[in-house]
Amino acid sequence: MDSPRRGVAAILFLLSVLLAFPAPALASSELRILARTATLSPELIEKFKRETGIAVDVTEVADHAEMIRRLRTSPPGFDIAFPSDHHVAGLIGQGGLERIWADRLPGFWNIEDPWRSRSFDPRNEYTIPHQWGTISFTVDTTVHKGDIDSLSLLFSPPAELDRRIGLLDDSVMLRLALIQAGEPRCTSDPARLDRAVTLLKPLMARARLIPISQVASALRNETLALAVTTSGDAMRARDERPTLAYAYPREGNLVWTDVVAVPRHPPNRTNALKFIAFMLRPENAALDTNYNGYATMIRGAEAHLRPEVLSAPELVAPWPAKVGFLVSCNPEIHRYHDMVWSNIRTGE
Repeated sequence: MDSPRRGVAAILFLLSVLLAFPAPALASSELRILARTATLSPELIEKFKRETGIAVDVTEVADHAEMIRRLRTSPPGFDIAFPSDHHVAGLIGQGGLERIWADRLPGFWNIEDPWRSRSFDPRNEYTIPHQWGTISFTVDTTVHKGDIDSLSLLFSPPAELDRRIGLLDDSVMLRLALIQAGEPRCTSDPARLDRAVTLLKPLMARARLIPISQVASALRNETLALAVTTSGDAMRARDERPTLAYAYPREGNLVWTDVVAVPRHPPNRTNALKFIAFMLRPENAALDTNYNGYATMIRGAEAHLRPEVLSAPELVAPWPAKVGFLVSCNPEIHRYHDMVWSNIRTGE
């Protein structure tokens, strides 16, 4: 056999060997995600990478305020983000989100009925729901053995809790104080806000401020006996400190929701839509809930939740406690509350 024929035969043999052993999926491109710290399941990301061959880069930020700052840069440089519901209208108005026409995506009708066509996105053009949770407080029941389901425990703490209190470093504290004062939680009326500030100021002098991204780790410190927290952080903290109990105040608590959205000018729009369709599958939505303890809005996800998560009191309010799903305060109110909270923190 002459040399060229031998060369062709060798190449054909090599190709036959390579085809006999399937190679791992190659990443056709990438996906860039912006998420809050410790909210996105690593298992979820690994599953998406395995199924699609798409490389995923996750950037984590401490809170929603930092997320919005990143999304307002031009261009943001992300394909997926998880803003809170009250930021969506503002982002849409500023041209900060891409239309995704969610109701055309596979799995859209897996979304539970109340969570479709919401006021900030009535035609499902820009978002799908991600998760929801509550904000209340958790108490060490070996320190305080009485009733915990009242905001009075936070704003007028008994001696055993005094100076062992952690507050969220966030304007949610102002809205909790408004509830305790019997005022509308979305008010911008200075007189009404003054009543809430009057409740907060003495508490601030005796409590520790904790950034929202650090609450779960702070609760592991047994010097704290009561701390304002999200439901998911409370659940994770209880895993390591079983004496903690999550309160459902009779006066009311706060409910938040976030969404999945595509920021403007995404580097990888096609991959972003693949990820959103992936998140609409119940087994995938459950991965996030199993990881972070927040409730999903995807029908059928409960069949994939771990038993200890499915029955967790932080996720499922025990009877007769109630969770009030009220309309979120609008962005202008949130900005005003943020300003008031900043003034409280600085003593102005």
